[in-house]
Amino acid sequence: MKMNKKGFTLIELLAVIVILAIIALIATPIVMNLITKARKSAAEDSAYGLVKAAETYYAEALLDNQGEGFEETTFTCSKTSGANACMSGSVELKFNGTKPSDGTVVIDADGKVTLSGITINTYACTQNADGTIKCGE
Repeated sequence: MKMNKKGFTLIELLAVIVILAIIALIATPIVMNLITKARKSAAEDSAYGLVKAAETYYAEALLDNQGEGFEETTFTCSKTSGANACMSGSVELKFNGTKPSDGTVVIDADGKVTLSGITINTYACTQNADGTIKCGE
């Protein structure tokens, strides 16, 4: 009697599973590192967006005051009623990106924007003297 042999043996299937497991063990740390870098980059982009929004606020305030000057303004960023917001009194600093959960944004009388203690997605963001922003854990 002739047997029709179709399919794979158990050893062949185990070999494929072992090879796939090895590939997964190698690829997982690489993928996780890419995800972490992307999150840090997104936090930095949000911080730059915050600076641009503050600069826009300064320019609009100068236009509204018809160039009569600008008083230093501090926006405090915090979690308010479950939503993150940067507020100065009743004025919210609106911008695109992830809102910070902590920190302050100071706009001085000359329009220079300084970020202090900004935390975005658990990443603490610092602003260097040259204006560059770096976010890390």
